[in-house]
Amino acid sequence: MINHEDIRAGNQVLFKASGATITILKVESNKILLDTFPQSSYCSNNDISGVPLTKPMLRRLCFDNSEESTTWSGQGIKIHEKPDGIFYGLRIVKTRAKMEYLHQLQNYLTDFYALFREEHRSLDLSECN
Repeated sequence: MINHEDIRAGNQVLFKASGATITILKVESNKILLDTFPQSSYCSNNDISGVPLTKPMLRRLCFDNSEESTTWSGQGIKIHEKPDGIFYGLRIVKTRAKMEYLHQLQNYLTDFYALFREEHRSLDLSECN
């Protein structure tokens, strides 16, 4: 289960019923609209979970750690892998920039560019080769 406040439209999550990675279209007070085929459908946050953020996924999202094994660069940002296996970015809000799941990295990137670069960037696994 994902905390309702942690998800946004555009986030990619794991839909438990099918095991597929699905994009969130809309987050309402007690339901979430998912981009499911052939027709979008509503679910609760109990029906989804985070897609674990892994090193192969970061590579697929065009991040690179060739300069330093624990620092990943890509999309104009750097994130650091700590010994606990969790990734951390520059603190951009009061809470720590801790990323265990893809949707957290997506939100971090969106917030970073909204605050510092005034560009729109997003991460989508389906757009990577």
